[in-house]
Parts: sequence; structure tokens; C-alpha cells
Amino acid sequence: MPSKLSRSIRLTTTALISAAIATLLFAGPAAAHDNLLDSTPSAGDTVASLEAVSLTFSGELIDFGQASFAQIQGPDGLYYETSCSTIDLNVLTTPVALGEAGTYTILWNAVSSDGHPISESFQFQYAPEEGAEPALGWDLPACQNEQTRIQPGAVASASPTPTQSGQAAAATPAPAKSDSASDGSSEGMFVLVVLGGVFVLAAVIAMAVWLIRARGRRSK
Repeated sequence: MPSKLSRSIRLTTTALISAAIATLLFAGPAAAHDNLLDSTPSAGDTVASLEAVSLTFSGELIDFGQASFAQIQGPDGLYYETSCSTIDLNVLTTPVALGEAGTYTILWNAVSSDGHPISESFQFQYAPEEGAEPALGWDLPACQNEQTRIQPGAVASASPTPTQSGQAAAATPAPAKSDSASDGSSEGMFVLVVLGGVFVLAAVIAMAVWLIRARGRRSK
């Protein structure tokens, strides 16, 4: 009986130790994930100007391709990063040129020092000074899309405006001028033909009169 009890105690102890080791093994990597310590701007901030979004993490980030990045999306749904993010140890920096005033959302993704991806999003307010020129947004984020993304605002401004198209439509009757010019030239040609005919007819009459007179002189 005591042997069975001691064996049961040993099995229970072994199971508890195994569970504890497993908990430490699996909880260790999760606890090692880096986190965001500071940012410029911070969540809820209101800024009058901004040239770059800076995110500072608790550990050095892994620079794996463009897996670590920040996207800055404006109130119009467009993106306002001027180029892809860069990494300097534990700081992720993204240059920006903001558009109209309003609420902007920062969505960031980073590869933690333990190799695990981490991500988060937060918002800030942009209230530029009066007279500030808003930048044009992009249809796609900068990272992995720098060669293919476009600025819808630039495409729209390049299209002809209704006023310009109306002016172009008003200018189309130019062919009417060419018709009138051809009419004028044909009328001039007709006048020349008539004058030539009159001249020929006068010459014929003069010749006939001269012949009649010449015959009259011979008959005398």
C-alpha cells in the first residue's frame, strides 16, 4: 500500500514539474515580445505640422525586407507616406507629407527582436496653420508599392475641366471658316470666268464688224 501511494505521489510530482516546464517554455517567448514605448505623434495628439512618424520600441527590431513599416492614412482614405519606413535599432521612422486637416490613422507592423510580428494602430489629429498647402495622398501605402502607386488628385487635375472642354467645343467651328474661304475663292473664279467670256465675246464682235466692213469696201 505505501508503495502504491509513493508511486502516485511521484507521478503527480512529475506531471506538475512537466507542466511547469512547458508553461515556462511557452510563456517565455510571449513575454519576450517587444512593445511600443514611445511615438511621435502619440495617440490622440494634435499636430500643426509633421514631417515624419517615429516609433520607439522596447527592443531592437529585425530588419527583414519591408516587414517592419508604418502606414499613415488620412481622413480621405489615402496614404501619406512619402517613402517606405526605415529602421535604426529600435526606432522605426516613416517620412510623411500630410494632406487636408482631419483625423489620421497610424497602422504599424514590426518584427520583434524575438522574431515575432507585432502590430497596432492609433489616431492623431492634424490641424495645419492657415495657408498651409495640403499634400496629395496616394492610393496605396509606400512600402512594397513605391513603383506602382498613384496620386488620384494629380490624375484628376490633369484631366480637362468642364470649362476647358466647353472652350474646346466652342472652338470647333473652325471648319466653317475654311468653307467660307472656299466659297469666296469659287466666287472669285466665277467672276474671272465671266470677265473672260465677256472679253472673248467682245473680241468676236469686233472681228465680225471688221470683216463686214472689209467686205463692204471690196464690193464698192
